[in-house]
Amino acid sequence: MVTARQNDILNLIIDMFTQIREPVGSKALQASIDSSSATIRNDMAKLEKMGFLEKAHTSSGRLPSRAGFQYFVQHSLSLDNIDDQDVYQVIKAFDYEAFGLEDIFRTASQLLADLTGYTSVILDVAPKHQRLTHFDVVQLSNHDALAVMMLDDAKPVTVQFAIPKHFLAKDLETLKTLVNERFLGKAVLDIHYKLLTEVPQIIHKYFTITENMMGLFDYIFQGLFRETILISGKVNALNYADLGTYQFLDDEVKVAMEMRSSLSEEEPTTIQVADSSEPALADLTVIRHQFLIPYRGFALLSVIGPIEMDYRRMMSLINILSRVLALKLADYYRYLSSNHYEVH
Repeated sequence: MVTARQNDILNLIIDMFTQIREPVGSKALQASIDSSSATIRNDMAKLEKMGFLEKAHTSSGRLPSRAGFQYFVQHSLSLDNIDDQDVYQVIKAFDYEAFGLEDIFRTASQLLADLTGYTSVILDVAPKHQRLTHFDVVQLSNHDALAVMMLDDAKPVTVQFAIPKHFLAKDLETLKTLVNERFLGKAVLDIHYKLLTEVPQIIHKYFTITENMMGLFDYIFQGLFRETILISGKVNALNYADLGTYQFLDDEVKVAMEMRSSLSEEEPTTIQVADSSEPALADLTVIRHQFLIPYRGFALLSVIGPIEMDYRRMMSLINILSRVLALKLADYYRYLSSNHYEVH
């Protein structure tokens, strides 16, 4: 069992090691621990025996072990930590007019990767939690058209497509009618199910010629079922992991699935210290933090880095960034849904 003093010693060693990246000796702890150097050394030896510290080969100091970091994260780390020194940098980075959701996500993802030297991943609200709230078709020429969709009254999606050769003049309007009757207001997963089951059975009621119609539907709606994912700092992975991790980060579908695994609605923040079933992440730390996108739901902000990261600062950056993101996105969506004057 870890005593209160031993817990303080472990916390101090982790805090100091993550700052100086050197073994920590008993003398360095005396200013913060009200005990003799001999007592501190004795407790350090006990922590080493428990597996929470490792002895450095080149000095008498100790290093936190993998188990030590795991214990620290589980028992001592405050998930609400905020460092005022990080606030200004984050707010300054968002002092611009955003032109789209991915523009905001890209800023956040790149900023976190730059400030930490690690890899950041941002995922939009899960597709299964989004609903189709608007659909229209705009004919661009005699040969192509644009499907204009809106998810959750907030996220626009556009798909340009070639008008099938057999289409009649009225068929674009019929396409719009079918979608609005069958899909509007439905969750994305329900739309996916309807495309597989319902639409093939009723499509002949809407169109005289149905050849390749299901292919057109699949083409228009396939983007709704994909994750919106922003990954920054892939190259950083080569500094704290091996090539396998870098290659894993190149597979966005796999990354998205892994980041969404182990999530809990009761715990907005989860930290895995060398505890991932994914081989490319097995010896790393993965922090996942769910944050609110006003009017839409919860998105996901993740950081992938080494076990010996500075967890206190990492939680500070994640907390600040998620709060600034929520404010920035609230302003963005409020602007989209409001009436405003056009400048001519």
